[in-house]
Amino acid sequence: MVSKSETADSTSDKKRRKTSGTTASDVTPSNAKVSKEDVYVNTIAFEEQEANKRSPVKDANLFHATCDELRTIFADIAKLKAENSDDAKSKVADRRIEGSLAFVLLKKLNRLDKVRIREGRDALHKEKLRVDSNRLQLQNLLYEAEHLKREVQRCYMFKSQDEEIELVPAEEFYAHAPEAVSRPEKTKTDDHARRIARLEWELQQRKELDAHLKELLALKETIENDIVAKTERLDSLGPRLRELLIATRPLQEALEMPIEKGWKILKTVRLLPQPLYLLYANVTAYGEACDNLLATSIHGDEDEARQMVAFTSEYELGGHSGSDTGSNTSRDRVDSDNEENEHEIERGTKKRHHRGHMKANLDEQRQEKLFKPHPLSVTITIRAKDCSSALVPSQPGPGLSLKFSYLPNLQVVTMTIALVDLHLSGVAAGDVLSIDSVLNELFHGDRGEESPNPKIKYQLQELSIEISQLVHILKKGNLGKPFLWAQKLCGLEHISAANTSHHSGRRPGNSQEFPGSDASDKLHETIPHIIRAIRARWEARLKLYKQIHDLESKIIDTSVNDEHGHPIRISSTVLQWSSISFEDYVSSGVARMFLDDSIATASDLYFRAIVIRGSAKLESYICVPCRYPEASPLWSFSLHWNGKHTSTSNSSVREMEYWCNSLSAVEHTNDILPMQLKRAMSCLDIYLETEGPYYMPAEFTQDKSFLKPFRGRTRAQPFRIAPNGSNSLFTQI
Repeated sequence: MVSKSETADSTSDKKRRKTSGTTASDVTPSNAKVSKEDVYVNTIAFEEQEANKRSPVKDANLFHATCDELRTIFADIAKLKAENSDDAKSKVADRRIEGSLAFVLLKKLNRLDKVRIREGRDALHKEKLRVDSNRLQLQNLLYEAEHLKREVQRCYMFKSQDEEIELVPAEEFYAHAPEAVSRPEKTKTDDHARRIARLEWELQQRKELDAHLKELLALKETIENDIVAKTERLDSLGPRLRELLIATRPLQEALEMPIEKGWKILKTVRLLPQPLYLLYANVTAYGEACDNLLATSIHGDEDEARQMVAFTSEYELGGHSGSDTGSNTSRDRVDSDNEENEHEIERGTKKRHHRGHMKANLDEQRQEKLFKPHPLSVTITIRAKDCSSALVPSQPGPGLSLKFSYLPNLQVVTMTIALVDLHLSGVAAGDVLSIDSVLNELFHGDRGEESPNPKIKYQLQELSIEISQLVHILKKGNLGKPFLWAQKLCGLEHISAANTSHHSGRRPGNSQEFPGSDASDKLHETIPHIIRAIRARWEARLKLYKQIHDLESKIIDTSVNDEHGHPIRISSTVLQWSSISFEDYVSSGVARMFLDDSIATASDLYFRAIVIRGSAKLESYICVPCRYPEASPLWSFSLHWNGKHTSTSNSSVREMEYWCNSLSAVEHTNDILPMQLKRAMSCLDIYLETEGPYYMPAEFTQDKSFLKPFRGRTRAQPFRIAPNGSNSLFTQI
């Protein structure tokens, strides 16, 4: 609360200022006419100066005191108005004046506060500007410092080009460099000086080498010019030599010296891929040295082969070399073609219903390129040494033509078979020389149906092709089969389960091992082994063909059995000899033992012979193994007389089968089947003549000589022919 003395002092102060102001104005009544704007500016300047001089705390206290004074004045006026007297009215007027003066003081304090707020705001704005300026300057300094750090780091990481230069060792430098360059008294203690000295020595050596290089290049250019001159001279001799060669052709024919033909063959041989080249070179050498009935030849498109060789050479010069250059080149070419086709498809197929068709075409193109063979192939013709003139009257004997093709992208050799100088006749006999099976299982387990190269499986998986379809695709393209022995013959070595299958076990009677199973085996040892195996198989099949042809045509006399040189009449007759399928053989139900033991397989040959005598009929099911004559033909019987009798239900039929199968094909290569057939017919006669009397009416009479019709508890019958002086008789086995 403001005291009355303070209020009076402030009032008197105001009155003094007013009086002094009035006096001053009276003194200078109109010396200068002051405008309203100047008064306003001066007032604002005065209040700003006063606001700076006065204390804000004291003004705040004065503000609160003035407010309290106003409250007191309002309370007094209220009391005086309540009295409602003349004295009170005069006092009310005085209090109003005092209140008005207090309001004037409040307004002044408010203006001073506004001035201070404005000045504080301006000062705050200036401070913000200063802070922003300092912050920006700080950021610039930080960026500059970071830049300098990066520059310093870059300087630390800088590698001079002299660090990439391979300098000679320090010992060699001091040994060969002159002392004027090496300066050992200084460089041995100063690494930097030693480095500079070694660089100077390296520069001198390189200058010397560069001068020597220029001398060699000049010498090379001189030699090249000499070579070009000599080449032009040799080229000029070419036409003259060709004319001379043409002129000497009659002399070559007279002396039987086909020199020109040999040159052409050598040119073609150079175009062969490596596997076929090894095959041709080794087989030709073996034929010239040891086998006159072995011939080799090359077939195919030589122009395309030359283009492939040229492409391979360009590819190698481009820096792409490898162990299998030809195969890698072809594979890369396939990949590049596939990429081009894919880009064309992406650019050209905007409609969804075309994409599936284009993708199918792309897969077909990739498959076609994958199975594309080399343009050239090698054909080997193997002729039989022991050939009956009655079978093939023309000379030389019939041959087996083996065409070897190489698939670069699959890195595998396939083989197709053709018959040479042989005309087949007869349905059953024709199956013996079928080109699809004549060389099956030439070696154990090798049917040409498995992939010799394990990577083929993954190549086919990329094309969504099962590995089981490999043989079908090769057969569809007339490429043949990828036999394992064909890979060995061409010097190809592939690590796969098929190569080691011959170690896991052998079928009964198998004496033929795969060639080259040992790492120490040589190619020149493998080739004769395979050639001899092929010729042995071919000659055996020719003999087997003649037997079956004669049996089918009924040329063989089956009315007499002269196994031991004593003719014995056969009463039964052969009704039919025909070939059957493996499925028919299985469905017959008489050879379950051979099937369960895997002795009879789908790769073997199967025939059926029907022998009759009266109302009895003997059906013979014959399995001729593909390894014949290593394995003998197997006979199974089904006897139809007073019921059906097989080896499982009748011991006599079982003995008949044993007696027929006891013959060895190795000992009777030329007539094993006729001998087995005559034994079967004789066994049928013995069975009917010994069992016939027990059935009424008696249908069969005895015309064979035997001592006892039955023997022992098993009632064994006399199926075996035994010599007896000048004739033969039948006895038990």
